[in-house]
Amino acid sequence: MHFFKLIRQEMQGTLQRLVIISSVAGASNAAALATISFAAQAAGDGKMSGWMAVLFVVSLFVFVKAQDYLLVASTNEIGAIVYKLQTRLADQVRQSELLILEGIGRPEILNAIVGHTTTLTQAAYSMALAGQGLAMLFFVAIYIAYLSPLVFVLSAAIIAAVLRAVYVMNHAHAAGALEASALEDRMFDRLTDFLDGFKEVRLSQPRSAALFEHTVDASSAAANVKIRTQTETFRGTIFAQSSLYGLLGIMIFAVPSFIDAQGDAIANATLPLIFLIGTCFGAIQSIPVLAAANAATDSIIRLEARLRSARHPSHGPPAEPAKSFDKVEMRDVVFRRIEESSDAIFQVGPLNFTLQSGDMVFITGGNGSGKSTFLKLLSGLYEPDSGDVIFDGMRVNDRTRENYQNLIAAIFSDYHLFHRLYGIPEANATGLDRLLTYFGLDRKTGIVNGEFTTLDLSAGQRRRLALIVSLLEQRPILLLDEWTAEQDPDFRRKFYEDLLPQLSRAGTTVVMVTHDERHLDKLTFPSRRLRMDEGQFVEQNTAGSGE
Repeated sequence: MHFFKLIRQEMQGTLQRLVIISSVAGASNAAALATISFAAQAAGDGKMSGWMAVLFVVSLFVFVKAQDYLLVASTNEIGAIVYKLQTRLADQVRQSELLILEGIGRPEILNAIVGHTTTLTQAAYSMALAGQGLAMLFFVAIYIAYLSPLVFVLSAAIIAAVLRAVYVMNHAHAAGALEASALEDRMFDRLTDFLDGFKEVRLSQPRSAALFEHTVDASSAAANVKIRTQTETFRGTIFAQSSLYGLLGIMIFAVPSFIDAQGDAIANATLPLIFLIGTCFGAIQSIPVLAAANAATDSIIRLEARLRSARHPSHGPPAEPAKSFDKVEMRDVVFRRIEESSDAIFQVGPLNFTLQSGDMVFITGGNGSGKSTFLKLLSGLYEPDSGDVIFDGMRVNDRTRENYQNLIAAIFSDYHLFHRLYGIPEANATGLDRLLTYFGLDRKTGIVNGEFTTLDLSAGQRRRLALIVSLLEQRPILLLDEWTAEQDPDFRRKFYEDLLPQLSRAGTTVVMVTHDERHLDKLTFPSRRLRMDEGQFVEQNTAGSGE
């Protein structure tokens, strides 16, 4: 099982100690059982032994201490493993490529980092009991073999057959567990639609009904697969339990009838055999939990493999982060992707584009013309299928991409606001209050204890706050994707007539996607206007005179 393989890899030296403690717990449990058995025989003969009572107390004490250590240590170890998995997945996500993350989808990533790792935590108790149970099975089996070789052979054969049958049945159900996990990802995706698109859902009863129906279908499909898989698992458990009870019946009723000489030995072995069967019951009942943990592990492994495939091999230490540039060029850049909804190929390019330090460039064009994709190619978030992005004579590749991206601050149409000013030097953050006042947000939000007091702002205010954060980064290149789309007329006018001239005088390079043709016609500082259509630049002219 991949779950146990994961445990073995991540625990390293600790696993050996837990195995030893499990053996001690199983041996002490078996010793207590043997002591009870011998004491019962002695009591039947009218003989009592004080040393047996002492041995029983010592065995019980060792068992309790070993069991306590085992459960606490295994819980701590699983917690540490979950922590390592979560941080490793988070690190792989942050170092992944945008196109790969878009293909995987947020539900699968979140379910792996939060949901599946929680399943692993829940499996800690079952794993500890299973380990201790296996050790006890071994020592109790030795004791039964000492009492009656015949009982041992018959018991071993039947128990081995039962466990084999249970293993085969659960292995067959593993595909159902994986299918249920995939369906839960779909349901999580629908629930995310409800939360992220609540306003749109609330304003449209048909949309609300259709989305709810889709959510119910996804939930129903996941529930049906789970019910089917768990039903088969429970039937396997019932089969195993009835088979083990049958073993006990064979030993009590059938064997003495055929082999008279074994009567006393079988009677003496009955008590430890009952304990043995009880331990098997516990192990069998833990199988569904461990199977769920194995399915969760498989999902995590698959996600890690996809995230690792998005990371390019290292080509030596990264270059020193750039703080300025002279020129960025796109040379015959082509990018293609397959639209999931129609399987049609969307292509941008070939693009040839030059950006000089201090340029003001405005990209216009209809929806779907490739403007946002162009910005992602320019920023290095998308890697071209062919062609090159070059800055100051260096090709943007795996070794130089981070250095190049250090030049860029960007606000895309699907931007995200963080609660803190992550990655912004404290010296840069000193201008926050001035910018909040400039953008009319000083009475709406602010920084207290390192966090914004609120992000509960209107769409236009959120975009203004996002721009404030980007300006605080003080990067030489600023990319804006439809930033003015949700601004009121006053702030839109202020942006074009006041802020952009300030940025131009400060030497900030701006590349902006916009539909504000009317404002571009009135610009009074040097700038360029490029028009895109069907993924290519089809027109270029001057947007401002500079007079």
